[in-house]
Amino acid sequence: MRIQAVHESAQNAPVFARESAAQIMGLPVIGVPSEVQTVVSPGRSGGQSNRGVRRVNAVAGDPPPWEMFGVFLTTPPQTARDLAVRLPLTGSLPAMDKLLQRIPLSGSPGNPQQFFSEDDVRAATALLPNATQRGRVERVLTVADPLSESAGESLSRAIMIEHGYKLPALQTLISDNRGFIGRPDFDWEEQKTFGEFDGYEKYSSQKYLRGRTPAQVVVAEKLREDRLRAKGYNVIRWIWEDLRDPRRLIQLLHEAGIPLR
Repeated sequence: MRIQAVHESAQNAPVFARESAAQIMGLPVIGVPSEVQTVVSPGRSGGQSNRGVRRVNAVAGDPPPWEMFGVFLTTPPQTARDLAVRLPLTGSLPAMDKLLQRIPLSGSPGNPQQFFSEDDVRAATALLPNATQRGRVERVLTVADPLSESAGESLSRAIMIEHGYKLPALQTLISDNRGFIGRPDFDWEEQKTFGEFDGYEKYSSQKYLRGRTPAQVVVAEKLREDRLRAKGYNVIRWIWEDLRDPRRLIQLLHEAGIPLR
């Protein structure tokens, strides 16, 4: 609503950037930023904040903005790059994972749906003026993984990385003598441990319910977990509250015997 208010009240159509651009195009944003971010043209003074709007400097050589839903914003590779420069890994990795999933972002009729790769982000990164900024983006790209299926999974992995834990494989296919069991979010095979992030959507969105009731989904999860344990695996689960206070996730990993790198 604040982004829309800035757009409607501006004399000249602003170009939204950073978290504001990510919010518009559907890249995950963790938390609600205190300011709306717009970008100013090269040569003009950025870095200023006025009435809840942060005006940031453009990077020379960046492409023209996209138009989505009637507003202008920085392109997806540029947006993910800018988040990686500015935010800690817990804020930038969810957006980078999502960008690399090869799920098209819907633009206006003038901007057909497109996929983006690491090469697109690296091309945008090459325009940054100093090595420190470029190194921050490269660090995020090094650990980004399009197999991460939600912002909560990406945030979980960022916390694991920042605290030095051994990284799991993602979405591995698990079967038993009855057939396919599922694809756990996180797999520490040497520790015979699976990790599952339970977002609320799993029990409320029709995308995940698929015509079932939340109670039926809970029962199905229980039966699936029983089959995993029968194969000798330990299963640990966490929710959003465990990510808002990372100490809770770290405690779960420690108690499950997940080693440090």
